Amino acid sequence: MQIFPLIKIKNRKILNSNYEELIEKLSENDILYIYDLDGITKDKPNLCTFQRLSKTHELWVDSGPRNLGDVVDSLMSGVVAVTLRKNLWGNINLEKIRELTENKIYANIDADGYPDVPDFFYTDVDGLVNFTSKEETDSNEVCYNILKQLLQKNKTYTYEKDMHNLNYWKTKGIEDILVDIEKYEEFKKYGL
Repeated sequence: MQIFPLIKIKNRKILNSNYEELIEKLSENDILYIYDLDGITKDKPNLCTFQRLSKTHELWVDSGPRNLGDVVDSLMSGVVAVTLRKNLWGNINLEKIRELTENKIYANIDADGYPDVPDFFYTDVDGLVNFTSKEETDSNEVCYNILKQLLQKNKTYTYEKDMHNLNYWKTKGIEDILVDIEKYEEFKKYGL
């Protein structure tokens, strides 16, 4: 099981407490997942923060790019992997992105918004990212069936807050977890 530390940014501020101290404890091999709510909700990604953090760590960024220029901006700020959201950029041309970079491209699963999956978008990326909770997955049959279909063909990462849910995700075929950086060490010990 691989655990990835996650940092949330909102209103130009990193929301995770003691993040600087926690980042210093990470090894060079740990990739930071940046969940940029400013980029996702307002189309104002925190490129300066990406650039600053990329000096010491590899970054995988979820900032809601809406066009090819947004992806290029993220990559130029030092990001090594990008998560795309189909609901924000409906006409994504992955081929054009692949022409520009060999960096990893992931897709966010939007089970509620796209019941007609899997389609090319979900099969041509390097992996999928799931932010649908265990409770929501269990209570929504459509959501569960979509996740089940996607897991058959894609490496999938899921965000989790409760380490007691790790076995649940393992039974679904998900072994790679995104976790708030404050809980990273705790999850890492529990997950191994």
